[in-house]
Amino acid sequence: MKQNDSLRLLLGSLAALLLLASLIALLLWTEGALTSPAKSWQVLEAAIITLMGEYPDKPTTIPGRIIQLILLVFGTFAFGAIVGKTSSFFITRALSQETVMKSFKDHIIICNWNDKAPAVIRQLLEENNLKENKDEHRDIVIISASIPENRQVCQEYACVHFVQDDPTHHAALEKLQAAQAKAIILLADEETESPDDKNALIALAIKHLEQEPTHHRNIHVVGELVNLDRRRHLREAGVDEVISSRDYSSGIIAQSALFKNMSTVYQQLLTYSNDSNEFYFIEPSKYPAHLQGKTFCELSRWLTEYSAVHNDNPLLLVGVKRGNGEILLNPKQNQFSHLETDDLLIVMAFRNVERIG
Repeated sequence: MKQNDSLRLLLGSLAALLLLASLIALLLWTEGALTSPAKSWQVLEAAIITLMGEYPDKPTTIPGRIIQLILLVFGTFAFGAIVGKTSSFFITRALSQETVMKSFKDHIIICNWNDKAPAVIRQLLEENNLKENKDEHRDIVIISASIPENRQVCQEYACVHFVQDDPTHHAALEKLQAAQAKAIILLADEETESPDDKNALIALAIKHLEQEPTHHRNIHVVGELVNLDRRRHLREAGVDEVISSRDYSSGIIAQSALFKNMSTVYQQLLTYSNDSNEFYFIEPSKYPAHLQGKTFCELSRWLTEYSAVHNDNPLLLVGVKRGNGEILLNPKQNQFSHLETDDLLIVMAFRNVERIG
């Protein structure tokens, strides 16, 4: 792909030079300067000044004046393109330089950029701040085909890295050690005609990395959905969790109409901060083995007693995630009989729970 781009750039440059030479030769002919070296130099000097954006003495013929106007427009576009390409080269090099030097692991990769990206990054940064060990800040890598204009809101953090590249390419994802990432977020690229189709291509590229013998690791992929009809499309492409803001907003709006200030409850649960609660999973290796076999009521009672002693981060049992991925929130007795060896606890707490018991 890059070789094709270079070839197109070379052919375009040659065509532009040929056009420029033809215009100057035509200007020399219309001004009758081909037989006079002194007049030829005078016309060439005027053409160069015109290409630089200035407007020298007018040619003596009407065709010459028309060609001079064409040269003026040609020079404006040509120098603009040169400056743009040069700036893009240095900006791209600056954005990618630190990524080439750094090796990532257990990081978060965000593919594409839209107006939700700054808020997502802030939430991930807030989760970093809630960690007890501040030296374990998780790297956040944003890969986008275009350079985001409002990236400055997050660029001041050392753990946030911007890379200009196409996330649909396997090589671009491999360069960012995607197989070692904790999760990959696919935001909707609103600059494309079909954001869901682009996210499906990225998901397929990620799944290709999973199948390589050197990796063989399940990469957790979270994708933003724009068109509700494309949900199955994304799931079949390999997106583990498909998120549509329209799904959640309609439920929150309805519940807020029925129960006053219910939106505030959801807002607190979905916002990372020192003063708000969030939901967390506690894996079987992080809680005492003697909890296995207990009923939901017994688990709730044990966690209440545990929180009374460890009241700096009180825990509230909300539900259980079964080994097959099924989520049970505040389950009835006929839904959940006892905690099994591969079940995860779902708790509400002020900060992430490393281990209990």
